[in-house]
Amino acid sequence: METNSGNKRCARKVQLLVTSALLLLQNFLIIPQIFAKEISSVHIVYMGDKLYHNTETTKKYHQNMLTSLLGSKEAAKNSLLYSYKHGFSGFAARMSKSQAQDIAKFPEVVSVIPNGIHKLHTTRSWDFIGVHHPSSKTVFTESNLGEGTIVGVIDTGIWPESASFNDEAMGKIPSKWKGVCQVGEKFNSTNCNKKIIGARWFLKGINDHTKNLILGNNDTSEYLSARDAIGHGTHTASTAAGYFVENANYKGLASGLARGGAPLAHLAIYKACWDVPIGHCTDADILKAFDMAIHDGVDVITVSLGITIPLFSYVDQRDTIAIGSFHATSKGITVVCSAGNSGPISQTVTNTAPWLITVAATTIDRAFPTAITLGNNLTLWGQSIDNGKHNLRFAGLTYSERIARDPSDDLAKDCQSGSLNETMAAGKIVLCFSVSDQQDIVSAAVTVKEAGGVGLIYAQHQEDGLNECGILPCIKVDYEAGTQLLTYIRRARFPTARISFPKTVIGKWISPRVASFSSRGPSTMSPTVLKPDIAAPGVDILAAFPPKGTKKSSGFTFLSGTSMSCPHVAGIAALIKSKHPNWSPAAIRSALVTTASQSGTDGSLISEEGSTNKEADPFDIGGGHVDPNKAMNAGLIYNITTEDYIQFLCSMGHDTASIRKVTKTTTSCNKQKNQALINLNLPSISIPNLKKDTTVMRTVTNVGNINVVYKAIVKSPYGVKVSVEPQILRFNSDTKVLTFNVSFISTQKLHGDYRFGSLTWTDGKHFVRTPIAVRTIQFES
Repeated sequence: METNSGNKRCARKVQLLVTSALLLLQNFLIIPQIFAKEISSVHIVYMGDKLYHNTETTKKYHQNMLTSLLGSKEAAKNSLLYSYKHGFSGFAARMSKSQAQDIAKFPEVVSVIPNGIHKLHTTRSWDFIGVHHPSSKTVFTESNLGEGTIVGVIDTGIWPESASFNDEAMGKIPSKWKGVCQVGEKFNSTNCNKKIIGARWFLKGINDHTKNLILGNNDTSEYLSARDAIGHGTHTASTAAGYFVENANYKGLASGLARGGAPLAHLAIYKACWDVPIGHCTDADILKAFDMAIHDGVDVITVSLGITIPLFSYVDQRDTIAIGSFHATSKGITVVCSAGNSGPISQTVTNTAPWLITVAATTIDRAFPTAITLGNNLTLWGQSIDNGKHNLRFAGLTYSERIARDPSDDLAKDCQSGSLNETMAAGKIVLCFSVSDQQDIVSAAVTVKEAGGVGLIYAQHQEDGLNECGILPCIKVDYEAGTQLLTYIRRARFPTARISFPKTVIGKWISPRVASFSSRGPSTMSPTVLKPDIAAPGVDILAAFPPKGTKKSSGFTFLSGTSMSCPHVAGIAALIKSKHPNWSPAAIRSALVTTASQSGTDGSLISEEGSTNKEADPFDIGGGHVDPNKAMNAGLIYNITTEDYIQFLCSMGHDTASIRKVTKTTTSCNKQKNQALINLNLPSISIPNLKKDTTVMRTVTNVGNINVVYKAIVKSPYGVKVSVEPQILRFNSDTKVLTFNVSFISTQKLHGDYRFGSLTWTDGKHFVRTPIAVRTIQFES
């Protein structure tokens, strides 16, 4: 009896053990499947230039590759996001890491990389740089204005109802246009017109990154269409090619005639950036935007976004802007990019590929001074764009540390959240000092408002660009004014102050100045390519903006960043293209760089805003501040072919096989590869490692008077002897292209930093200036 009972208990134990083992085995089998699913993500398979002219053939080729990889047509269909088949060949698809490694071994594949994230680089400006367009009433009598050109905008979409995008006086849609007006949420075919001639949107990449955050979230403010939820794309599009809008303003400030740089150019919108928490734009979506822009027939592409340092190689798929723009440039499309907002630190410039036009940001001569009247009748000045309801009577004035909730910490100094004593702050204007990068004027205003304060004066180091606080009047002052205010607070028994409304003042400030946030050179990826190329207005730029659900919106707002300077140059590029339709992207860049200005409104050299106020150098502004009128009549240009760019890539260490995969050409790398680094025919010269001497070759093409003589004027960098041979260039009907050599000899005995100079060719009318940057090397490890 006991034996039988023991056997049964033993049998039950065995059964339980077997069951447990099966469950464990099942879990072990399921876990890898779940894990594989979790790590399956979007990868971009880049195959270089397009394989077939027939786009359907190219797409089928991509599908067959995926079928071979994944084992079935259905799996391939479900995996494929985009097929890149117009400007270049490749596709974006979901796959695991091991599958990505497998497909990278396919002979036709150049590279396979995970889908990465890019960030946005987030009127009066046109008058300031000399584009004096007529009003809308006289536009019919004026020529050019970008007429007939198409500007592609890769950004956050567009708000089509904005007055900047009406198509009054617009010409016919160019016959070469092959784009579409893609419908979607609150965006239909009627939202396109002769101004906005096309709109597309790409979200498969970002949607995979956010795990369907956009498609599956009803709380998002985004639109599943080309409609702009952020405002960035609307702002940049109107800056580049917005039509005339009279009495444009932001809450009464900066009132005047608004327009883009090329008001008669057409706009093609490519929404690749989205309002999501983790970022804005993915590689997959950006590449598809480039692919379709090339297909559609745009003339200029403006791209106000980028990656941060460290930079990737120009043939590395992770720099999708470099890859996409290479193919666009090879098709004759001028691509303009923002330099980045990581200034004033050196070596932070992004979008540094030599075929790109990279734009830095500067101030204009408009300001919004705001008076602070103290109880002792002293008036100090700051700047503000808060033009809402102000209590103009005197109120108590206090310093944030005096009303700290916890005097033992420093959180109150810059008014960090919850740091102020509500009882002591109530009804007062609060002075805060910026002491860290973790706080800004808007966040400080929230702290003051929550504590019961009625106004904010925010003292900080020089930082360009104004932000509206909205919830209460806030004024930005420098540390000097802030210290004067603090001195008054400490001395007065009952300190008081009154904040006035801001005013719009034009022409009273020395400008331009290089914006404090504008990223600086030299390029960390290719220091022989001088970047940025050019500078343009990018501080407190008034342009079109979505109304954001308020009836009181003027439809315009101020934004600052190289995102704003970039479309300025894109608009000018469209003007040049309209006047010179046969000019290459390199010719347009050359005209912009060699005619740029180095002087401010007071006649002195342009200075830069940063840790120190010094004269701006080529790593701040490239050739200088853009001068559209002179760029139209450049005199001489430096041209570059796709073959030249390929040899440049060879000189960077890429072998013939890898470059052929990217370009799908039969081009071979020359034996003297290193010469292509400094001899790429750029309108600038950068020599990062001058040991003893070197010679640089350049070639210019005459685009001015047929019979003309140019003479060289050299301004040598300190410690370097520069000579030009020949010193005179004679052009005639038979001689339109001439080559010259520039020799550099170091006279330095010490290891040095970069020094700057210039070479200018002049016929007495034109001054074709090439910026020069040279660093002498006397020490090697």
